[in-house]
Parts: sequence; structure tokens; C-alpha cells
Amino acid sequence: MQKKAAFIGAAAFAVAGLLSQGAFAADGTINFEGEIVSSTCSVSPKSQNMTVPLGKVKTTVLSAAGSTSTPSKFTIDLLDCDPAKAKVTFSGPPDADDATLLRLAGGLVGNTQATNVAVQIADSSGKQIPLGSQSDEYAIAKGTNSLQFQANYKSVKGGATAGIANATAQFTVAYN
Repeated sequence: MQKKAAFIGAAAFAVAGLLSQGAFAADGTINFEGEIVSSTCSVSPKSQNMTVPLGKVKTTVLSAAGSTSTPSKFTIDLLDCDPAKAKVTFSGPPDADDATLLRLAGGLVGNTQATNVAVQIADSSGKQIPLGSQSDEYAIAKGTNSLQFQANYKSVKGGATAGIANATAQFTVAYN
């Protein structure tokens, strides 16, 4: 009799467990995403997706091949750094006439795009960083570091024509 009562108790417990599963049914899914890296620093969130205004530049400023606009400065902030050396590489679609420069973005519906002009990226001293090439080395100190750069328009052939002149680049920081 005691075995029968134990069996009935176990069966009742199992049935109760199965019935209670409905109380724990999933109502949604949460995906946790991230990455564990062995990097020396992390890039500041404000530096991960920034806009650098190059301003409105007169076509007369870019009237001859090789002429440039006034540079606009920008900063890539690195956080929680260990001492190291770093080089930055900018990438993106190269200009058809000068592959060291960043091509203007196309596909502007209803707007005229500027022509004969591209975007040049340089370090803080004005030394051009060719697209796809590493910058000179930056000394990284412990803590927060601000890497200084500048960008400007450069006429690639003839004179620039008026129109929208936007471009998009990505960057990668390599540490030694």
C-alpha cells in the first residue's frame, strides 16, 4: 500500500510539473550580443558614428585640379586604454580619378551631386592619410586618448561643379 501511495504521489507530482509548464511558456526572446576583445582601448560611442561638417564651399575655391577647401577637424576618442602605439586606417569607396581620396556618395534623388571633387583625410598636422593606408603612429597613454584628424574637399580634375558633396568612410584602429 505504501508503494502504491508513493507511486500515486510521484505520478501526481509529475502531472503537476507538466501542467505548470504552461505557466512558464515563453512570451518573447531576448538576444544578448557583444564581443570580447583583446584590444588596447575601446572606441568612444560618440566616435563610432559621427558626422563631420565640411560646410558650403564656393566652386571658385575648388576651381583647379588639386585645390582644397579649408579643413574641418574631427576627433576619434579612445577610452579605457592601456599604453600602446596605434595607427588608424580610413576606408571607403575611392575616387575614380584619385584612389587616395574618398569618392562622393551617389544616388541622390532629386539633388545634383558635385563633380570633380573628393574628400581628403589628413592627420592633425595636415599630412594626408591615403584611403586604405595606415596613419602615422599615435602614442596611446593609459586612460582616455583623443586622436586628432581633419578632412577637406579636394578638386580632382578641372574645377568642381556645384552640388551635394557627401561621403562616408569607415575607420579601423590597429594597436602595437
